Amino acid sequence: MNIKTETPVTDEEVTGFYFYLFPEETDTPPGRYDTFVTLYKRISETEFELSDNEEIYVPPEPIPEPEPYVPTLEEVREAKVQEMNAVQQAMIQSGVNVALTDGIVEHFTLTEHDQTSLVGLQSQVAAGEESIPWHTSNEGEHCKFYSNADMGLIITQAMAWVTWHVTYFRDLRIYIRSLETKEEVAAVAYGMELPEEYQSEPLKVMIAAQAG
Repeated sequence: MNIKTETPVTDEEVTGFYFYLFPEETDTPPGRYDTFVTLYKRISETEFELSDNEEIYVPPEPIPEPEPYVPTLEEVREAKVQEMNAVQQAMIQSGVNVALTDGIVEHFTLTEHDQTSLVGLQSQVAAGEESIPWHTSNEGEHCKFYSNADMGLIITQAMAWVTWHVTYFRDLRIYIRSLETKEEVAAVAYGMELPEEYQSEPLKVMIAAQAG
């Protein structure tokens, strides 16, 4: 039963009581409450709850905060693989700069659509066609014709760019999955030099070509 008083009441002053207010003035019906002598729960100095069965309020045990989840080494590895894959895709799609036969350097993006289109143009280059239409990555420029020689350069360098990143990422993925500590995995960055034992033969050839 909830009780409110005008003045503070100590625990020792809690006793039963008689209640004589009119019923319409309170939720507690008039009558004798001399058995409510146990302080069940103190809400404030002037408000408390009494019980008539010696029951005392016991606050619930606080719910402990859940322990933060600690990923396993395998999960950390796979998260790093996914991170590196995203970087690989961004690097590929960012494209390449190609120096054309007239010395002008143009940039060509390599989205999946671009790559598919370039592969389709290989047959025109092989057939010796001139004036092959293509576009640069500048959306403010119209499509234009490229000579057979220039389109050959664009396709060759674009495919080399894609091949490099695909090959490097595959070797990097194998390397990541070989690491034995989370700290080693965390230190991996795209573009890092891989230990030689994790370099495939194609990657070694490409690295040697770049160095030469």
